[in-house]
Amino acid sequence: MIKHPLRGALLAASSLLACTAHAADAPATAAAEAASAASDPQSTTANQTGQANDAQSLTSSDIIVTGSRAAQVAPITASLTTTQPQAAVSREFIDNANAASDFNQLIALTPSVSISGSNNGTGFTETKATIRGFQDGDYNVTYDSIPFADTNNPTHHSTAFFPVTTIETVVVDRGPGNASQLGQATYGGNINMYSRAVSDQMGGQVQGLLGNWNTFIGRAEFQSGAIDKLGGAKFVVAGQFLRSDGALTNSPVNSKNLFAKAVIPIGTANTLTLLSTWNRNFYYQSDLQKGATCGTGGTALAAGTQLTATNCTPTSQIGQYGLNYGLGSDPTKQDYWKYNRTDKTTDFSYIRLQSKLAPGLSLDNRAYMYGYTNNTMSGNTGSVLALSGAGTVASPYKTTTVAGDIPGYYKLNKYRVLGYIGQINYDFALGKIRVGGWYEHADTDRARFDLDRTTGMPSYNEKFAPVTGVGTLPSAAYANINYLQYSKWNQYQLFAEFEFHPIEALSITPGVKYVHFNRSISGPVNQKSRNPIDTAATWTKTLPFATINWQAKDNWSFYGQYAQGMYVPDLSSFYTPSGTSTDQAVQQQNLAKLQPQTSTNYQVGTVWHGSHVSVDVDGYIINVNNKIAADTSTGAPSNALVNIGQVRYKGVEGQVSFVPVTGLTLFANGSYNYAHSVTSGAQIASAPFSTAALGAFYNHNGTRVSFSQKFTGPQYATEATAGATGPRSYRIAPYSVGEFAISQMIANRFRIGATVSNVFNNRAITSIANGKTYGVDDQFQFLAPRSFMVDARITF
Repeated sequence: MIKHPLRGALLAASSLLACTAHAADAPATAAAEAASAASDPQSTTANQTGQANDAQSLTSSDIIVTGSRAAQVAPITASLTTTQPQAAVSREFIDNANAASDFNQLIALTPSVSISGSNNGTGFTETKATIRGFQDGDYNVTYDSIPFADTNNPTHHSTAFFPVTTIETVVVDRGPGNASQLGQATYGGNINMYSRAVSDQMGGQVQGLLGNWNTFIGRAEFQSGAIDKLGGAKFVVAGQFLRSDGALTNSPVNSKNLFAKAVIPIGTANTLTLLSTWNRNFYYQSDLQKGATCGTGGTALAAGTQLTATNCTPTSQIGQYGLNYGLGSDPTKQDYWKYNRTDKTTDFSYIRLQSKLAPGLSLDNRAYMYGYTNNTMSGNTGSVLALSGAGTVASPYKTTTVAGDIPGYYKLNKYRVLGYIGQINYDFALGKIRVGGWYEHADTDRARFDLDRTTGMPSYNEKFAPVTGVGTLPSAAYANINYLQYSKWNQYQLFAEFEFHPIEALSITPGVKYVHFNRSISGPVNQKSRNPIDTAATWTKTLPFATINWQAKDNWSFYGQYAQGMYVPDLSSFYTPSGTSTDQAVQQQNLAKLQPQTSTNYQVGTVWHGSHVSVDVDGYIINVNNKIAADTSTGAPSNALVNIGQVRYKGVEGQVSFVPVTGLTLFANGSYNYAHSVTSGAQIASAPFSTAALGAFYNHNGTRVSFSQKFTGPQYATEATAGATGPRSYRIAPYSVGEFAISQMIANRFRIGATVSNVFNNRAITSIANGKTYGVDDQFQFLAPRSFMVDARITF
């Protein structure tokens, strides 16, 4: 029912595009665009070597074109040169957003994007972004065109690496990009972040922010400016400290970040860029639960009944503590907040050398590394067990219950990634040639040990795998180990593309990429089965690409894309639920046959930038093959992974910006997103049917005022059952959330401001972790309550 008005809105936007092309307001010309960029060199870093974006970036869509006043001041815009649907988030928007925002929340207003996980308040818990129904792990996230992700699967921790103080701009590419777009999941799109620009002018700023829930954020930044004695070298250093009690009970957070970047000219033909950032954060939240329990008195709800938090049982967590339940304060229970702490330390560094070898010929080299260490302490269900003697081979050790002690565990996830990206660029009369490659190596340690949280000593809760227990008694040291494993990957990608310009206004770019991915795993106790493991698998794929961009006028372009993407199987493809020899044999057979998920993308769109109006509209069809899911065949081990079925994605998206008077920008966008499983014929889980956003942004003479509202359409928390009839359960009702910000610059040195998040205090359900029985033991997450933040900034 919701999709029809949205389609109408998109059709109206398309009609507006056609009309405004002939409107009285004069279109921006290429000359005007060049003059604008020249007059404000910091408005975009597109052509500054070594900065956030650069002329030799890995995809042409990295370059943000501000072809009109409307596009230049819009909070979100698209490039005239893009070859796929795109949303570029401006530095102005980032600077005026909620200071605690993570990179997912910075893109929340873009088309087809929905955000979940902010139940503890903006920036105070990790969030996940969904793009067109593609979940985190189905798309790439890059920083200065360097891909980064977890090493068990290519997902991301939104608060672990890059706070907003390290981000200049963000570009969301809703597509695989060209052949030169690199990443572990060239599949559902790309979130491309770019580091803070290094200014030619010396200066800096200090900022302090206070908010409810005892929130404090302190920031400092210093720009050296171009240093003549060092040949024009420029440096920036920045830092941030954040602490908050959070919106949820007993869920405080604390984080700190240091960032440094240097851009150093070497002679007249080389530029060296050095960047390093370090982050430490810890927080208190349950590692077991995915929300607060509700329950309906043990009685299952009828299928299709809308889940709400209005009928929770008095004994449930919501019933006892309300919507803001996070953790408890009773040390005799496993949800005691001091038993549930996560501590993360991360770093990300690179060295980059850009060289002009000859007229039109250039070389770009990047070597990088990043690391992640997650130490999690958690309470657990069940009982603390102590060893009480030897048993049989089948049940080698006896245990007794330790009355009154609280069970729990310690979990480690630690990885280090090293990589290199090399690219040769050749520009000549007919176009550009880009050839290059990417190599990456990753080492990961993962472990989980059962603990007595009351005493800190081991708890011997684990059963022994049958294969392990044949013939001899295993060591008692393994009785408290849930898993202890080491994994590696060695991957490389080779690419080549030719951006052909048969005429000046037309760009045709065919390309090809070869992907080679080897993953190995070893260890004495594998996850789930708990048997020893030492195995590896390799997946390869050749991916073709072709894009076109035609600038029919200086301010109006059309584009199209054909591209293939792939998703390499996760580390979990090596797991089996038990250690029986039969299950291990089936797992090895499945692993040998398991193929990467692949996608074929077809997209078309248009971008128009007038002096007062900017519009872009697109449509897409994406076919996903080799969907990886659990093997449901007769006799298959539970949760063993195989390739099944297809998923089809299709939809339309559009956005428009309008500048009625100087300083005021009105903004709106919308999308209709169809993401159906071919197997079940239903919309896949966690994929909203639609999204929309609107906003008003005013910036004039030092006064900045903004309001935005994001709408997320209906979605389902779980997958539909193939062949099922009747109403579908676990529907999440549509919801929206708004943000207001105001600030005033005083004497060009001082700024005071305030931000209100969730302006209308909407407490809608945003995610549901389903229990065994519908409506009985489900867990809910909600929008965090309305929050306030005030800030003061001194610029020098």
